[in-house]
Amino acid sequence: MNEFLKGSSFKVLVIAVVVLLGLLIYTVSAGGSLIASLLGFVSSPMQSVATELTGNVTEFLDLDGFTKSELKELVSSLQEENNALQDRLVEYDSVMRENQQLKTQLHISQEEPEIEMRSASVIGRDPNDVFYGFSINAGTLAGVSTGDPVITSRGLVGIVVQASATTSKVNCLLSEDVEVSAISIDKQEVGVVRGNVTMASSGLLRLGFLSSETKLEPGDIITTSGVGGVYPPKLKIGQVQSIEKSETDVSRYAVLKPFEDLSEVREVQVITSFPGQGEDENVVELDPGQDNQEDAE
Repeated sequence: MNEFLKGSSFKVLVIAVVVLLGLLIYTVSAGGSLIASLLGFVSSPMQSVATELTGNVTEFLDLDGFTKSELKELVSSLQEENNALQDRLVEYDSVMRENQQLKTQLHISQEEPEIEMRSASVIGRDPNDVFYGFSINAGTLAGVSTGDPVITSRGLVGIVVQASATTSKVNCLLSEDVEVSAISIDKQEVGVVRGNVTMASSGLLRLGFLSSETKLEPGDIITTSGVGGVYPPKLKIGQVQSIEKSETDVSRYAVLKPFEDLSEVREVQVITSFPGQGEDENVVELDPGQDNQEDAE
């Protein structure tokens, strides 16, 4: 006990008690309460800061010197400036899209100089189309016609199925109505890419007509083969995710993940002309005995 009384802890305790007693005596003599005084001690600095900030804002927005007509002119001027900035933003966005389209077109033209293309933007989608078909702002006046392949810098996305003067409708690669003769660039195995409702919901494609001894494996890149004259060769389609066994026979099929997010396409290139276009449109290169197996599935 004697050690505690002599220690520093006891001294601190005594000082604290003395301070509190002093505050209590002062507060009572002034007609206030101890709690109110403590709250005032804490809140006073915060009130001071808030008052200063309010004063600064009021000074910044001091409109007492303006007449009603002057205020109207000020609001009108600010609205005009805002409209001008919005117009510049729209113009900037348009220039950026056009620049990206030209870059894509130049890149493809350098690789395939004999391919002719037209740039276009997606202007609408049918919300009831589970295959993500879309409309574009280019039609027959721009040289676009039914059957033209539609691509982005990442690869094939669909085909024009209807063309008017200034707009066209595109069936997405995921559609059951779109078939593409395809080939693996590594294994040189051929097949047919086709969509269906089940796989379209996951954004995937099916590469059918593969033999039971297929050498394809996850990671292999699939492109157009050029067979049939509907699509030029070497257009990227997607990458193999898995190899699956057919539900009806011993054949195999590959599940493909398209390189392009087909539900988010915004800017495209329409291929209006390419070497071999329209030649042998009914020819599809398949393994013998496989041509009816996929339809049966």
